[in-house]
Amino acid sequence: MRTAALCALLAAGSAAAPGRQLRYAESGNRLVYAFVFGASDRCRVIRRTEAPRFDFVDFARRRWNAAYRGEPGDRIVADFDFGRRGRPVHIVPTNDARFLVEFANRELDGSLPRLDRIRTLGKRSQRPVPLDYSDLPRETVPPWPELARVLPTKKKEKAAVEAAPARAYGFVTLEKSPGRILVARQSEGPKNVVDEITCFAVDVEKGRIALPEPDELTWLLEHSEPLVRAGAAWALGYSELARFVPPLKRALTATTLGAARAEIARAIVRCGDPDGRRTLHALLGAEQDVSARRGAARALVQAPDQSDADPLAYVLADRDKTTADLVALALVRLGRPGVAALTRASRSSRSEVRVAAARALARVDDPAAEKRVLALAREGESAVQTAAAYALTSPPRAICPPNHGDFARALDACRAKRNRKAARRLSILAGHAKIADERVLKALVDLAASEPKAIWALKRITGAKLETPVDCRAWWRARQR
Repeated sequence: MRTAALCALLAAGSAAAPGRQLRYAESGNRLVYAFVFGASDRCRVIRRTEAPRFDFVDFARRRWNAAYRGEPGDRIVADFDFGRRGRPVHIVPTNDARFLVEFANRELDGSLPRLDRIRTLGKRSQRPVPLDYSDLPRETVPPWPELARVLPTKKKEKAAVEAAPARAYGFVTLEKSPGRILVARQSEGPKNVVDEITCFAVDVEKGRIALPEPDELTWLLEHSEPLVRAGAAWALGYSELARFVPPLKRALTATTLGAARAEIARAIVRCGDPDGRRTLHALLGAEQDVSARRGAARALVQAPDQSDADPLAYVLADRDKTTADLVALALVRLGRPGVAALTRASRSSRSEVRVAAARALARVDDPAAEKRVLALAREGESAVQTAAAYALTSPPRAICPPNHGDFARALDACRAKRNRKAARRLSILAGHAKIADERVLKALVDLAASEPKAIWALKRITGAKLETPVDCRAWWRARQR
């Protein structure tokens, strides 16, 4: 059994967590240590009265068993079990050894914040106090624009709430003054792709989280660790003040890590300098750096500009689904320039680009965009045809009357291609929207022989008693007399 793991160390505020680590550039005396041992998640906080006699990096890499109680002259400040919740992903003891700050696994939208807590050391009976994140801005992705013609659907029962997925985290923490800890945090999803970079200050006495002060942030912009510079830029972006552009640009010049560059460039844009967009456009083309592409797309989706249209369209079919979704959303939010770029992409020679364009154009509340998606539904390539049919039904919408003829031709194309998936989707949409156009009815009659949902659609639209393809053909002949 593995009996021990070094969970956190702090000196002038640097800490490490179990699992995947960031490289730390901190140096100096580290006088308060926290260890977590074995399956019991037992934590032991040890304070030294003088600097360690050995190199800090070697010290951090050593294996520590539960018998370790410090070096000669050390004092055990606290010895406790984390309990049923288990160890948090990161812990930070304060330099005065009075408190231990615990950070737990959390979602990007800030859910589960009450699992981040402050523990008072040396007081067994006192329960940990949850950290209060209410003063910290919430970072959210804008929703898709609403479609005016969305059809009502039956509300599905809410799925059971699942536990937050395990994530990898990187932390750099600095105790700049007694009881005030500055935190730069990075969250990573599957394949170590960076999902979030943030920066905040912890007021340990009050248990409150807030953005650091501007002077603290400008100081952090000159830190040697890229994560700290990126986190400080994230926070400075909320100021939207032009005076921060010069230090942000210096930080950008000093940074090569793609995800960090994306965050700094976004802050430059938010502070009013368009030069940051050029950096974001370049990062969109970073083929080997998914984190850079995703970070740039997330930055541009917040406040798209017409100059973003072509760079975004270039990566519309990004192999990273999250990046591709962000790019599509940014283009749709861009309005007319974005729609024009999507329309051009829908005529690409690459089928994967046409698929991505169909999904995005279907989110545009415009008859011309819908007409283009219906044209893609008539394509000879099944993947594009299916993507267009699914896009038109996600969410389902009433087809614009001027496009009913195009819709009928899409039904015919699905039948000719024997594309059951697309035919089924479009048939259900015809019935749901009750499209009574003669051309659509004729297309459904022809489709009835190969797709049962075409019969269902005809019954729903007309109210006729139709059970078989023969019934449908007979009904149509009688209708034409």
